[in-house]
Amino acid sequence: MEYRVAATVEEALALLGGRDGSRPVAGGTDLAVVLADGLAAPPLLVDVAGIPALRGVRRTADGIAIGPATTIAEIAARPDLPACLCQGARAIGSPQIRNLATVGGNVCNASPCGDTLSPLVALDAAFVLASRSGTRTVPAEQFFVGPKKTVLRPGELLVEIRIAPARLAGRSAFRMIGKRNGQVISQVNAAVWLALEGGVIREARVAVGSVAPVPLRLKAAEALLAGRSARGLDVEPVLARADAEIAPISDVRASLEYRRLVTGSLLRDALLEAAGI
Repeated sequence: MEYRVAATVEEALALLGGRDGSRPVAGGTDLAVVLADGLAAPPLLVDVAGIPALRGVRRTADGIAIGPATTIAEIAARPDLPACLCQGARAIGSPQIRNLATVGGNVCNASPCGDTLSPLVALDAAFVLASRSGTRTVPAEQFFVGPKKTVLRPGELLVEIRIAPARLAGRSAFRMIGKRNGQVISQVNAAVWLALEGGVIREARVAVGSVAPVPLRLKAAEALLAGRSARGLDVEPVLARADAEIAPISDVRASLEYRRLVTGSLLRDALLEAAGI
């Protein structure tokens, strides 16, 4: 296996596109486990962690742009990012992991339980993907196609995560549950984003993780929230609708029955926090 360090996006794309099976790496906290277990053997690893264009968070005319090589720790600490994304980042791993892992790595690893995935879906984030042939923009909701699977093509690299101004203006919250209080993989997670106007929910976006093959947006539950008063919000019909939309499975971390049970509890807490109750 060859290891190369790229100084620019262009250099990274040239390296990734020059050899089949090449993979980018930044923090490497997920990839290192895969390599150690012999589950992948890429001929070339391209280190993109030090590319300035892929790091940091900046305001733009189109909202906020997040570099995929920005660490989870930085995302967790940013006061200008939506609450659900910061809360999701804070739920990941240990301080050591958060200081090394990157938001782009969490996204492209595409685990259904990834704690930044449901927030980014709830926030209607857009992912900018680049290759030697050009760039394209994919909504977060369409990026994930299965466990550990995305629409990324060979030679493509995630170069930017965008959140629109309208999503920055709303209120949001995130909840997760695992087998212990820290350094744990989510058994279920949930993210809620609400646009409130005069105490009324004008628009809602709800996404859950680890209850389907991909981070799942709950459109039927959202429809029940739109137009309702946030004050004294009756969440029970929303939770019942959400239960009908999810499709959890049993695995080594939790049974499907448990996942159904706790999804409602997590959504209730996230909804009430986002609604300001």
